[in-house]
Amino acid sequence: MADRKLATIRRVSAVDDIPKKDRIGLAHIDGWTVIVQKEQIHAGDLVVFCEIDSILPDAEWCSFLKDHRIKTMKMAGCLSQGIAFPLSILPVYSAPDGLYISEGDDVTEMLGITKWERPDATDLDLGNKGGTSGKKKFPKWLMKYGWFRWFVRKFIDKRTAKGFPDFVSKTDEVRIQNAPWYLDKDQEWVMTEKVDGQSGTFAVKKTHKTFGSKYESFICSRNIRLFNPDNSSYWKVWEKYDLETILEYLCESMHYEWVCIQGEIIGPGIQGNKYKRTEPELYVFNFITDRDGRWASADAKALLEPLGIPWVPIIAVDTLPKSVEEMLKVAHGNSRLADTLREGLVCRTLDGKQSFKTL
Repeated sequence: MADRKLATIRRVSAVDDIPKKDRIGLAHIDGWTVIVQKEQIHAGDLVVFCEIDSILPDAEWCSFLKDHRIKTMKMAGCLSQGIAFPLSILPVYSAPDGLYISEGDDVTEMLGITKWERPDATDLDLGNKGGTSGKKKFPKWLMKYGWFRWFVRKFIDKRTAKGFPDFVSKTDEVRIQNAPWYLDKDQEWVMTEKVDGQSGTFAVKKTHKTFGSKYESFICSRNIRLFNPDNSSYWKVWEKYDLETILEYLCESMHYEWVCIQGEIIGPGIQGNKYKRTEPELYVFNFITDRDGRWASADAKALLEPLGIPWVPIIAVDTLPKSVEEMLKVAHGNSRLADTLREGLVCRTLDGKQSFKTL
């Protein structure tokens, strides 16, 4: 069920000492830095590395954790992103014919690890007024688990499962720690602010009829399509920015079969309203069309902003630092939207085709 490799076999390249801490050290695992127990994990070891937003199972090997969701944390002045375990936690470790794993292997399913997903209001309220299917609301204590929401969407709420447009991908950027080779590219990148809100997808698609063509509209949260108008932030921004009219205009005037925008919604009730807005606002980061795919950020911004659709703040157009550690420092800074720290950066090539995020 995991869309990405949450738990993989990786090699520790180094373990740095932490001042005044004898028992723990800072391990370097690809682009990640992770605090580890020195007596358990050493430089050169293969380990099971679990990424941020992994949800670990109720198992003996991780029973010492108070919270089984893996988060970024700071300890002893060091940034720790993820968690590393010795290979002995693997069920195949003591197999009679030897160890059946190697560096790079995905052990997510083997260990029963699932991905944590930030619950949208629509995910927690499937079927209520303004929901998606008219089915009975499920207990919130179950709906907080990503695996259960996935089960509901796939096997119970069939209308929702089929609703998300199959011609676009759900929003998800690779972290720079999992793609450090991007930093080796000697080229300029567009750095935009990673806005901390609710991810939404909005699209229109031509439906060809005998007498002309019409358009089908898609209003979606990060994971599901919202069929019925409601009081959610997704429908509010759809109406506020008159997205139906604008997207149909773009589709018709530029002769596309479909056009899609994806962006972050901020405002009351969303992530504590850190940007102090009085009503929902949309900041777009993707403009996608059937012929051209994802547009370059500069071109998309120039097209959409005159039509009243805000683009995420562009922080810089520049070459990148050569190390993950330096990239993390570049990502740290103040938001362009309010007096608060930004969540990070999303970096894209000038043509918009390659990208990663740094949080």
